[in-house]
Amino acid sequence: SCFRVVPDSSVTLRPRLEPVAPDKAVASLKSARALFLGEHHNSLRDHELQASILASLRAAEPRRKMAVGFEAVQVQFQPVLDAYSRGEIGLDEVRKQTEWDVRWFWPFERYAPVFETARKGGFDLLALNADSEDLGVVETSGLKGLSQETLERYVPSRRVFADFTNTTAFREYVAYVIAPSYRSHKEMGILRTTITGKKLDQDMPFANFYSGRMLWDNSMATTSAAWTRKNPSGLLVGVIGADHVKFGGGVPNRYALSAGLELDAVRTVILNPSAVDTAGPQLERLAADAPVPLTLQIRFAALDGDGGIPVVGGDAPVDVVAAAAAKQVRPGSRVLPLADALWLAAKQVR
Repeated sequence: SCFRVVPDSSVTLRPRLEPVAPDKAVASLKSARALFLGEHHNSLRDHELQASILASLRAAEPRRKMAVGFEAVQVQFQPVLDAYSRGEIGLDEVRKQTEWDVRWFWPFERYAPVFETARKGGFDLLALNADSEDLGVVETSGLKGLSQETLERYVPSRRVFADFTNTTAFREYVAYVIAPSYRSHKEMGILRTTITGKKLDQDMPFANFYSGRMLWDNSMATTSAAWTRKNPSGLLVGVIGADHVKFGGGVPNRYALSAGLELDAVRTVILNPSAVDTAGPQLERLAADAPVPLTLQIRFAALDGDGGIPVVGGDAPVDVVAAAAAKQVRPGSRVLPLADALWLAAKQVR
């Protein structure tokens, strides 16, 4: 089942879901340049649904150039994916040569349907993620710890990077999505070690955690945009974590800005969502057994009388224009929608 998210910028702030037939959802992508499928890394249901969507996309447009980009594979391993695409190696070698078990951790077997369907369908395969070696440097020293040459691989335009992060909408996104994630990591005691295993004397500061997230997202967006520029009529499908897709501050919107596309050409989907996926700071205040409300949008620009939650500073008329210019929202919107659509595997529907 598929549902379109209809955001609401009016004073009532009442977004809604509209059912869409899956075949019509696929057909609507003929005008799109990119589709980002937000997954839960450990969910076989999500990966099987991704594979099903890929097969439907290929059946709908047999001759169109298409690519699948993997958050799970770091950019240095692009030659491995190329070899798999050519049929020179199998999945066992992909797992071994990408150093999957030490660089990604989530079960490789659950991604197998996506790899197999992509190769069978003739999709290009793209390694999207930042290399652990570079992310480890950022986690200890911030972005300034990278050499100029290395940083430019992930952030080719500092102006584009600055334009994206210097909006009230993005600050609201950070407060709602990234800051709670940092606090959660801290409570779990996992901020004393970098991604490369280096032990830290104290918890990683938020600035470095945030910078690592920016490097991660920019790597995926930059690599995806480069493929789109080389294949202007193609369709890029990103299989990445739901946290990197939701609420307008992640990879799809950075991709749109980098590729010079309007948001109507970039579609975002959260697969098999739960209410917890959409919760921000309020999740930290709920009892373990309390019901969690489904959040379909977050407001970043106030309107008199809307009764919305406080906004992180800002000037509403200016902020709405700035967010649209940064491709974080469609023109005129003062809310950050969860995604364009929610897609549920059939067996999850009651």
